[in-house]
Amino acid sequence: MAKLLTEAQAKEILTKVLRFSKADECEVSLRGGEHNNIRYARNEVSTCGSSDYKSLQVQSAFGKRVGTATIDEFDDASYEKVVRRSEELARLAPENPEYVSLLGPQQYHPSNGYFEKTATLSAEERAAAVGKSLEISKTQASGTLLTAGYLEDQASFSAIMNSKGLFAYYPSTQVNFTLTVRTQDGTGSGFAARGTGDFSKLDTAATTRIATSKALASSGAKALEPGKYTV
Repeated sequence: MAKLLTEAQAKEILTKVLRFSKADECEVSLRGGEHNNIRYARNEVSTCGSSDYKSLQVQSAFGKRVGTATIDEFDDASYEKVVRRSEELARLAPENPEYVSLLGPQQYHPSNGYFEKTATLSAEERAAAVGKSLEISKTQASGTLLTAGYLEDQASFSAIMNSKGLFAYYPSTQVNFTLTVRTQDGTGSGFAARGTGDFSKLDTAATTRIATSKALASSGAKALEPGKYTV
């Protein structure tokens, strides 16, 4: 897992970018993180992958003329280039009658959407979670079930700073698990999904049991003619 920029590191970059601004108002946003996933189908793991990203967006305003530019390069020359580009676009843009001036410094209530367990999740732990799901599919109903699923996790951060003194930083994590279970004859199918910020709270086995029960219960469904039925 790539290490996220800390609040201090993000603030340092944003401060440096703002120093290049010559606009009436300027707002800079910085985002980044890492995304990992593992996919399986027909009761076997098929793919796994990992990607990371980091981007910087600058919004410049002259009066009610606004321009925005984005980069994914992080050096002084690129910082100045993206600021100049946003200012150039702002000067070319028509006035936006709905433009609202930027906020000044704010006091935000503390919130915790970041969980270290998710942020430091290893490939082995990811595979083990999927293994619990596959084990149920292979043992339930005498092994006649076919399962396809997807587990993804990510850790990310977002930070914002503007020329009026506002600054905010927020790290977060998220893990999502979805799967479909089908009977071999194709007559039964069940779906289940779970999402949480804390990987330690994700139970892939329990989620798989839900999808499995739906698949078995829907197997061999028959058409019914319209009418009154006691249920």
